[in-house]
Amino acid sequence: MPSITRRRLLGGGAVVAAATVGASRLYRGATDATFASWTPAPGTWPLRRYDPANTAHNPHASPPRETPTLRDVASVTTAAERPSFRPVVGPAHVAVYGTGFAAYPRGAGESGVDVDAVTPLAGFGPDGRLHAVRRDPTGVDAPSAVVVASGDLRDPRRFPLDADHPQSLTVGSREVYVGTVGNGVRAVDPDGGRRWHVDGTMAALDDGRLYAPGALDGTVGYAQRTGIDRRLRAGPERAWRTDAIRGFPHLPAVADGRLVLGSYAEGGGAVVAVDAGSGDRLWDPRPLGRNVATPAVAGDRGYTAVETGAGDGLVVALDLATGETRWRDAVEWTAFAPAVGGDTLVVAGEVRANGRRNTGVVRAYDTATGDALWTRPVEAGVPTGFALVEDRILVTVESSLYELA
Repeated sequence: MPSITRRRLLGGGAVVAAATVGASRLYRGATDATFASWTPAPGTWPLRRYDPANTAHNPHASPPRETPTLRDVASVTTAAERPSFRPVVGPAHVAVYGTGFAAYPRGAGESGVDVDAVTPLAGFGPDGRLHAVRRDPTGVDAPSAVVVASGDLRDPRRFPLDADHPQSLTVGSREVYVGTVGNGVRAVDPDGGRRWHVDGTMAALDDGRLYAPGALDGTVGYAQRTGIDRRLRAGPERAWRTDAIRGFPHLPAVADGRLVLGSYAEGGGAVVAVDAGSGDRLWDPRPLGRNVATPAVAGDRGYTAVETGAGDGLVVALDLATGETRWRDAVEWTAFAPAVGGDTLVVAGEVRANGRRNTGVVRAYDTATGDALWTRPVEAGVPTGFALVEDRILVTVESSLYELA
């Protein structure tokens, strides 16, 4: 990945105009969707948790093993009182989304894109197109839409979502899946225009199958599609379901035949693993703290970060076959957002003073031993998202994008 500098990122201020299309509603109708996921290209971090399976593991990245330097590389213009952004990295652009949206070219000589509209979800597809869920700027309760832009992010198309409270965005090789509260997982084929929905609030794609926790009756694994099946049915049939995890589920991660899931609950969240083919529990849920992140998955290990509820936290490595702890680190800050690049685990933290949010921290671990490699205070605020790309870490803090290298 080319070194990201303010000169390269802030090449201009052109605004993307979101073209409006017909206000057709999501419906259950025949589709030729394939449900195929894809493997991100080296040098990218295209979705919130790297890939459509939400593994939060970029095998091509090699984050710093020595204490890195923190550099401010870009600032987003936003009118939000409490700005919050996350980064994603496509083949040609670095984008930040949240209380607004901005994208910066990864090379020199191109202008940037800046949109003053709430964009809670965004990610790049395998062809480099940007997919985002954007709220109509006319008001807080205005409807959202899926916005799909070409490789240069110009002249996007808009697909009304007809669902409130979007929670997650999963991009497959041909479809976009938006997890919502109360309206299921909504599927959009941006090229064919066909739409449907299934039960759940979050989604993951792996090996041609769709998985969705947060349905009324638990977590659902959907069946693979066949050629004739795609033409006769609106969406995939249920293959299995398993009991709901305690609390509110986070994004599921699927790898090596396992689905792993963390949750938030005031009385204590947990992490659980099930067989991705049958839905059978692999081990009893592990109640590690109030807010247990879905682990970053690398091989047979899962790495989770935990908010205990007392201003402290845990970073835990789990054997995903048995649920046993391989190593753990108790920290004096709330831990969240685990991500793995190569053999390095990176987590974020929120440091509180007198019960109030204060500053942030980023820490790196050796995945095998659990040894803390370095800890980097972030005085500007609390990190909100990571992208591990090649030999650097991109991290967002309020309306700024930083680089750790």
